Amino acid sequence: MKLNIFTIDNHKLTQMKKFKTLFIIALISNLLSTVPLILVTLNPSMMEEMVYSQFPGINDVGKEALNLIHFVFAIIALSMAISLIVSIGIKVKESAQTAALILSIIHLGWILPDWLNMLMGDAHPPVGVMLLGSVSFLVLTYAWKKGEI
Repeated sequence: MKLNIFTIDNHKLTQMKKFKTLFIIALISNLLSTVPLILVTLNPSMMEEMVYSQFPGINDVGKEALNLIHFVFAIIALSMAISLIVSIGIKVKESAQTAALILSIIHLGWILPDWLNMLMGDAHPPVGVMLLGSVSFLVLTYAWKKGEI
């Protein structure tokens, strides 16, 4: 019995093109990139050090507004994760492609402001967090174009 290494590599390549695998990768990346957001929202001392320090002279009303913004962002991140979890179960290629396209557009809207802020020299999350968020977008865009059931 002869083992063909190309068959093994081809099988792994096929596995990486499956929508389920790609949606799981996007979900993991999405969850990892939102951990700092959730930690900052739940931990006032982290919020003070990582967020408020970027706005010298911020008053209590400003802090309250930033707290609300971070809470809303955490809820949006949670809804994106739930959307990815639901997408994992899609069994029809066209439906999975449509889900991947819509989710990639939503993820682009999520990551683009941070990248633009960084390019303009404004406040932005740590680059590692931004890269993790970008992985979700890239994986979903790949799934839209090359995904298989």
